[in-house]
Amino acid sequence: RPLFLSGGASRLGPCGAMAATLAPPVGVGITPPPTLPPLPTIAAPSAIPSVASTTAAATTAAAIVGTAVGPNCFEDWDEAVAAMPLDHWFTFLTHRGEAYCFQRYGVFHWSFAVLLFCMSVLAAVTLFNFGFIFIRRRIRNCFKQHAEQRALAAPSAAITAVVPCYLPNEQYIIEETIEWIMEKVESPGDFTLMIVYNTPKDLPDIEKRLRYMADRNDWPYGRTLKVHRCMESKSKAANLNYALKLVSDEFLIIYDADHHPDRQSLMLLWEKMVRLDQDCVQGSYYMRNLRQNQFGCSPCCAFPCLSRIIDAEFFVDWFFSKLITRTFFMGKGYFSGSNALWRTPVLGGKSFSETAQTEDVDMAIQQLL
Repeated sequence: RPLFLSGGASRLGPCGAMAATLAPPVGVGITPPPTLPPLPTIAAPSAIPSVASTTAAATTAAAIVGTAVGPNCFEDWDEAVAAMPLDHWFTFLTHRGEAYCFQRYGVFHWSFAVLLFCMSVLAAVTLFNFGFIFIRRRIRNCFKQHAEQRALAAPSAAITAVVPCYLPNEQYIIEETIEWIMEKVESPGDFTLMIVYNTPKDLPDIEKRLRYMADRNDWPYGRTLKVHRCMESKSKAANLNYALKLVSDEFLIIYDADHHPDRQSLMLLWEKMVRLDQDCVQGSYYMRNLRQNQFGCSPCCAFPCLSRIIDAEFFVDWFFSKLITRTFFMGKGYFSGSNALWRTPVLGGKSFSETAQTEDVDMAIQQLL
């Protein structure tokens, strides 16, 4: 209810709260109103924290500071560094609030360190192999002439080159490959190129051109081109098995339809086969069009530097994976499906698997076993 104060006296209550008592005015000749009972004393909220709350806050702050500055924590960075244990390789400093603390590395840190160590070892081994191959190539270039002389001095031999081909996909490059092999690649004797292809449908134009090339008798050094269509074939393995039945020469070499062998590659393979008395000598690959489409502009939106990436993969595969893991440790070479010179009876004694996804790996395992 409303309360009217007029000429009254005020006093402070025991807790500092305001209490009011009404008194009659002095000198007024009227009957004063009845005296009202005193109002109850209400404690007003104080803006100043009490002594108890201030003490609690101080205690909490002291507890927080005491937790941050422990036996391994210091307020100064230099003090923390100086106080680190002698095995500081296994500890590190961290910032906690206003203190600097050191703690030991955990499982996550050690796992990451082991991963970095393994990557460093692999990088060092790869760098060693790259350096080894680089120096080896430079040294071999100095003595390459001697290898060529040995190859020329090796006995002559008739060799058949087999090129399996899936004609729908490779009809646009097979003619170029035939001309390159027949005209550029050197051989130690009579040379026959055998094209064995399969196609799900007739391709009259390209098949007619292939028959015309096979009928030519003006190939360099009296070389012979033979073209066979394997009617029942549905794979490269079937084409190779069909060709093995037709080869009569003592040696044969396998090329892919998109391969352009180096001019002296066959001579070098032949020289090594004779000198080391091997059943198979495997050559390596590299990309010949490294400068084509380096920036993905021709054709438009193509993957940039794709040929260089594939060439790097070939290099690592041939001169790291195969050279180190198989040749050095196993003492054996590895057949990779192409650019390999074989003794015909050795390769003809096995059959390429027509169900395996990688018929070359399957043949290599058969021969090694």
